[in-house]
Amino acid sequence: MKKIGKNILKATIIFAIVFAFVMPASAMINQRDTIKPQNIVNDPLKLLLSKGPGWVEQATGFWEPSRGLTFMHAVDENVVWAAAYDGLSGTSPCREFTKTTNGGDEWFADIISEAPDDGRIAMIYALDENTAWIAMHSGNPQGIWKTSDGGITWVHQDTAVYNETGSFPNVVHFWDENDGFCQGDPVDGYYEMYTTTDGGDTWVRVPEENIPEPLGSGEYGTVGYYDVVGDTVWWGTQYSADRGRVFKSTDRGYHWTVADTPFGSGCWVDTRFKDQNNGLAMDKRESTEGIIAETSDGGETWTMIDQTGLCYSGDFDYVPGTDNLYISTGVYSSDPTYQGASYSFDGGHTWIEWTEVSGIQLFATTWVEGIIGWAGSFSQDEYTGGVYKYIPGYESNLYCEGELRWESAPQGGTVQGSFIVKSMGEPGSELNWEVDEYPEWGEWTFTPASGTGLPLGDSITVDVEVVAPDDKETEFTGTVKVVNSDDSSDSCEIDVYLLTPRNKAVYNPFFLRLFERFPNAFPILRHLLGF
Repeated sequence: MKKIGKNILKATIIFAIVFAFVMPASAMINQRDTIKPQNIVNDPLKLLLSKGPGWVEQATGFWEPSRGLTFMHAVDENVVWAAAYDGLSGTSPCREFTKTTNGGDEWFADIISEAPDDGRIAMIYALDENTAWIAMHSGNPQGIWKTSDGGITWVHQDTAVYNETGSFPNVVHFWDENDGFCQGDPVDGYYEMYTTTDGGDTWVRVPEENIPEPLGSGEYGTVGYYDVVGDTVWWGTQYSADRGRVFKSTDRGYHWTVADTPFGSGCWVDTRFKDQNNGLAMDKRESTEGIIAETSDGGETWTMIDQTGLCYSGDFDYVPGTDNLYISTGVYSSDPTYQGASYSFDGGHTWIEWTEVSGIQLFATTWVEGIIGWAGSFSQDEYTGGVYKYIPGYESNLYCEGELRWESAPQGGTVQGSFIVKSMGEPGSELNWEVDEYPEWGEWTFTPASGTGLPLGDSITVDVEVVAPDDKETEFTGTVKVVNSDDSSDSCEIDVYLLTPRNKAVYNPFFLRLFERFPNAFPILRHLLGF
């Protein structure tokens, strides 16, 4: 019997090998092979609106109604200075400012009596609660004023002349108590810029040969449109006849280069950088939505962003200390749709609106580390309104991407796949998550099966390994449920599909048709092949 059995087995194997070579075989799957599913990714971003009470209204202290904030500068989480404008008549003179030294719990407004009463403040820059500079335009005289006593008195630093035809100061900035620069529109055929090494007591105009020439008589700078990282300065232009540009200095304003932006004629270009290489430029000319371009080479080249969601065009800022978080604000009164604030955790590509300030006019904005920021609004009176402060509510939201699908899984064999868990909460939030449920069939392993402290906008890949059931020619379905560990109502599901074939080892359509036609033939071969 043993000899006969061996002969039958030998004959059967030879028979199978012959037919395998004669007939074209379909794809052969070894039971030990790992099968990776096609990972079908859904819409990569789920725009979740913040539910946290992060924004708090504060009173800026202006005694006149409808004072708006045209520029804000936060020194840290406690000290913030802001320049005012007349919200009832945007072109009327206004030489008022406000500041806080306790994070906005109290704001103290005042008037710069030493400045001309027909002037307007372009912007304000502060080193601390006592020392600040303003650029004043439109009045007589124009120029730079400094306070060293917290705004009680101001001194006109008149060596930054700004008294020629076409003079118009836009920007002033200081790196420390001594070194600074200021920028104005073209005068005598080149931009009127100055540098100082003594706190502004003496300003020296930057030579013409150090500055690229203006494109034409219609190219100008814009009030407060600039940014600084380290020793590098950028500022954008407005130009009615052609593209806007971005000027750049890497030595604190002594020498300048310039680069084109992809924005069309009539643009108003502002810039914000997160480091020496990466930043955004916004065309702010539209009263509805900001148009964004990005750079990764320090502003030498710019590429338009095909953004998703609403980026407001009132103002924008990078949040220091974050990976890639930017904030935008909207102020325009013609349509409440474009009033409010939004944030982007991916460098301006995706914008998410804050519902709690939707429809509120927000203009100048400034942010510090810890994701703490302020956005200027309009005051009603000395005790009501004028600015909103954001303190992170740390409300996390969960989103999942992917699908687990295996259409030919070996019975009892191992298959692998993956899906993505993403943190989509409000700024400052960190997601704690865990795999909560999965199908009862099979043996499941998740790596990792949970996680803590996933920052906003970040994602993690969860690798999945499943030992398939022994049932052949069977469909298995179900879902993997992931939950927010801090909020069980915040969950997402990954669809699962697994199909085991007819046989465990070899699948050949010839044998299948043969055995279906002759069910009583070749019983040993049928047994060996698993049919």
